[in-house]
Amino acid sequence: MTEFVDLWPVFSDPPRHTGMRRLLLPLFTPAAVGRVVAATKESVATTSPGTPGGRVFESVVRPALAAGLARLIGEPPETLAELGDCATRILAVGPSETYEPSVGLDAAKALDELTDHVARRCEAGRGALASALRDAMAEGSLDLRDATAVYAQLVTGALEPAAAAVARLLEALTGPEAEAIDLATDIDPAIDEALRLATPFHLAMRRALTDFTLHDHVVKAEARVILVLVAANRDPRRFADPLTFRLDRTGARHVALGRGRHACLGAALTRHVMRGLVAELAAGGVLDLPPLSVVWNVDFGGRFVQDVVAGQRV
Repeated sequence: MTEFVDLWPVFSDPPRHTGMRRLLLPLFTPAAVGRVVAATKESVATTSPGTPGGRVFESVVRPALAAGLARLIGEPPETLAELGDCATRILAVGPSETYEPSVGLDAAKALDELTDHVARRCEAGRGALASALRDAMAEGSLDLRDATAVYAQLVTGALEPAAAAVARLLEALTGPEAEAIDLATDIDPAIDEALRLATPFHLAMRRALTDFTLHDHVVKAEARVILVLVAANRDPRRFADPLTFRLDRTGARHVALGRGRHACLGAALTRHVMRGLVAELAAGGVLDLPPLSVVWNVDFGGRFVQDVVAGQRV
């Protein structure tokens, strides 16, 4: 399982990482982003009427994000839950502090299920992602396990991080922070603050290209380095009042979506989706709600949404 997760693009190094990014670029063209945003907004318009305020996240936001992801990767929306379940079972081996044979066996079964699904999709060649992966396998630059790794990362890395950021933004738009937010002018800094405070993935692994010294500690070339993104985004030396939602931040940028050659390919897509989703919610009056509070599911590697409820902030 560890070897499989190491194949994910986010954990790969150049030149392999460069080739995988180039392969995925067609999914994130302006036209492709526009189609994803349109699918998200259409879903909100369909599901939001009559939805109780306390269920707006599960009943409106999550289905909208799933509709957008389905459009992105060319999957029927009804298969996303199955794919997400496979990826979750595979990743379950990561946080384990003790050896649990049942977890490992279930992860291996999930990997087989996901691999079979990807093989069928690539053989059919339906959608931009499956077609690109099929062509890459045909020319020998990827094999089926590589293609499965790409699928697994997109399923986990596109839906849950966006959900976490949207949930934090909903807290701000329905709570005391809303008084300082003008959606006509402040939506972009509000989105960035939500991303900074959510920081869905806490860690990023990198490889040192050369020897260097950091705070009197020598890091050798080829050493693996773990960057703690969640700590960087809450560093009081970079962000005044780091736990406070503020729109007046200048200078330091957050690293919730990475930086440099490993920066998230979907960073612009995430912002566009969040902007379109909030606009659709506002147009339908869905944001005229009692304060919403996110119940977080936090572990060593990430912060994801367990629920969003009406009432006192948790």
